[in-house]
Amino acid sequence: MICSMKLRMTINNLKCIDNLTIELPVEKGLYAITGENGSGKSTIVTCASSAFFQMIMTDYFGRTESDAGIEFELNGLKCVYKKVFNKDHKLVWRRRSDKGFKIKGFYEGSLIFGNRFRNATVETLRKVGNKEIRSLTPADDFIRKNLGLILQGDENYYKNLSFYEDDHLKAPVFFYERSGKSISQFHMSTGENLLISILYSLHARVQDRDDISLPCIILLDEIELALHPASLRRLVGFLEKIASQYNYAIYFSTHSLEIIGSIRPENIFFVKHFVDNTYEIVNPCYPAYATKVLYDHDGFDKVFLVEDDLAKIIIKEILWKEKLMGNKLVHVLPCGGFSNVIDLAYDVVKFNLLTKKASVAMILDRDIEDKAKSYVRNKGENFNVSMNFLPVESLEKYLKTSLVVKVDHTLHSTLNDYLFHKRSLDEVIKEYVVSGKNKTDNAGKKLFDMLENELNICGHSRADVVKIVMEHIFEVESEKVKELTEFLKSQK
Repeated sequence: MICSMKLRMTINNLKCIDNLTIELPVEKGLYAITGENGSGKSTIVTCASSAFFQMIMTDYFGRTESDAGIEFELNGLKCVYKKVFNKDHKLVWRRRSDKGFKIKGFYEGSLIFGNRFRNATVETLRKVGNKEIRSLTPADDFIRKNLGLILQGDENYYKNLSFYEDDHLKAPVFFYERSGKSISQFHMSTGENLLISILYSLHARVQDRDDISLPCIILLDEIELALHPASLRRLVGFLEKIASQYNYAIYFSTHSLEIIGSIRPENIFFVKHFVDNTYEIVNPCYPAYATKVLYDHDGFDKVFLVEDDLAKIIIKEILWKEKLMGNKLVHVLPCGGFSNVIDLAYDVVKFNLLTKKASVAMILDRDIEDKAKSYVRNKGENFNVSMNFLPVESLEKYLKTSLVVKVDHTLHSTLNDYLFHKRSLDEVIKEYVVSGKNKTDNAGKKLFDMLENELNICGHSRADVVKIVMEHIFEVESEKVKELTEFLKSQK
């Protein structure tokens, strides 16, 4: 597998989207595409499925403009859907792709175009509705056990799950026996139908994963509509294991707090649709910004909105050391960039998202202090939320400053000794400088990507770096830490 390989997709004049380009990683893991209702999430997912599925475009998109189209690029190879004139001088859809463009996947779509009810017709009901369970084929353990584990927490709950199939059916029809009675898929719940279709398609993909290095995208559109939150959490855990084992990039199009809250911010794509029909993709995106609500905020006395995980761990460390959490419930919530923090704080105040006894404050990276104050002023005089700043800039900028611009020997040695066991930190930084990335990497993100790739090889993670950097900051920036501590003490 090529690390960090991405499927670049450009959508033109389809449904509500005039023009949008998005880069979707095909590296194994869980991803979320989210946004407000009508933002285009489902259109993005449907278009992405056409990279591996030659759909009937008029069925999915209806009547479209003559310049409507989708273009993909993966590893330098292209695949294009566009409208062309046929021999009868009629505009029809055509798919053309470069030789070698290849990606696998499956799409569990909307209630209308998805797979969960693809056999649900009157004719099919009449044909298979009265089948005897003993005449059916036992379902594979992969489907049977995981259906029970995810929906009921019991792998044997559907121990007699079987299926019927013939050439006239679009997919097998499943049955299970309960208390001596045969229950067909047509009489199962929406959640059971949904999960059976996902597990059946996943099992089919697993069976043909002869080349595990070939990218495979799994697209799941609004699956939370049919599942209880507990089942949803178990499904996410199951899919996380499957993604790692079989090299799947699994995408959810979702509003679900359970799903979004379980996915890394760098794997969340928030679709912003503006009134002029332009788009912005916010990535990385923290769950708080994606959902515009505060998780489990009922009962909290104080909520601190911060930019990232480094800020969160610094604040929580101070709160713990100074015993500032003993008489109140405090929540520290990362939101992404400084504008995301301020926007969310503004919404909290304007729409009364917190309980009456709770209050909110913002703590931002130090390097954007002037920008942040200007941004707050633009919100108006009525926006009065306490604001303070960390002892340092963002994690990525701090690492670039301390490891490349002006080397902090103590931090360098600590990171190298504890985390870099295969290639030394010096080797990674030398590669970064020789490649010239340091000249254009003002935010330090390219450096951190290189560091994180090496850390993954060694079995470490971003969290390990954050902990070491936090401890180092407390030593070398003690005066600024003291200032922030006083601010936290002053918050009621």
